[in-house]
Amino acid sequence: MIGISLGSQNTVVGVLKNSNVEIILSETSSRGVPTVSSFSDRQRYFGDQAISTIKSNFNRSVLYPNRWLGVQPDWPFLKEEAKFCTLQPTVDKHNKVGFEITYKGEQDVYYPEQIMGLFFNKLKQNWKKAGFDTREVVVSVPDYCSAYERKSLADALTIADLHCINLVNESSAIALNYGLFRRTQFEDTKPRIVAFIDMGQSSTTISFGSFTKNSQKVISVTSERFLGAREFDYLLMEHFSNIFKNKYGCNPMNSAKCRLRLIDAIAKTRKILTSNKEASLSVESLMEDEDLNYNLTRDEFEKIISPVLEKFRNLMKSALTNLSNDASKLYY
Repeated sequence: MIGISLGSQNTVVGVLKNSNVEIILSETSSRGVPTVSSFSDRQRYFGDQAISTIKSNFNRSVLYPNRWLGVQPDWPFLKEEAKFCTLQPTVDKHNKVGFEITYKGEQDVYYPEQIMGLFFNKLKQNWKKAGFDTREVVVSVPDYCSAYERKSLADALTIADLHCINLVNESSAIALNYGLFRRTQFEDTKPRIVAFIDMGQSSTTISFGSFTKNSQKVISVTSERFLGAREFDYLLMEHFSNIFKNKYGCNPMNSAKCRLRLIDAIAKTRKILTSNKEASLSVESLMEDEDLNYNLTRDEFEKIISPVLEKFRNLMKSALTNLSNDASKLYY
């Protein structure tokens, strides 16, 4: 049986082998496969291949396709999710959200379930090449996903001819991973209360687990659908686009290709700032043959992303409130 950790940026595939979990590497020998799809005139690309073509094929590339599973036209967060896309979603005559793509000379609307089905099929090819010929899978999903979103994910797996044994909440998977290898450390009756903070590319979940030698369970979960690394990057992109606009009179935010190049440079700079007090941001010929060069300090970085940091603080307060009286029993 295959385990799939479905992330909005990368997807990791593992298999239980000799009592250990073996990660199935991607075509580029990476532990994760980028959750991206891209279409050209003659081919469909997924994962690493899609990443390599996305900057030249941005108007036929779908970023974060799993985030669109089960999304309805009247959902309040649709516009918020769409701002991270290079190819904007459309609503077809059946009142379903999809992406209008030209492939092999024909223009058609591809639904998220179809795109993710093709993506899962690509993953299946990878694990078959690694010697694991199975259709049975377990897939992790964010705790906040509705029943409709889970149904759409199940439909995508069916399209890929995969048999879904279970959809596991991410908080349950994290707690299981923690408790499975630490059982000897727990007491018989007094539970150990542990906090887990899972901030990914697009969302954050704070969960609390209770562990004894004979039992383990998730006792509280608090999630925010729009709180992740891409929110940091988007605020920085707006900030540097304004600087560029004021200096050169043109706005990179108006060009999907420029946004992709800028966001790529910002993500690299952000990672450098995790261990350094300052980092250089440089993008050659960003727009109209003009370059962007900037020396960003960590203090300035934290000031720019302060709205997201405040959002995280509020999420943490809500999580502790939901935990109620057990907050004083947290394990440190």
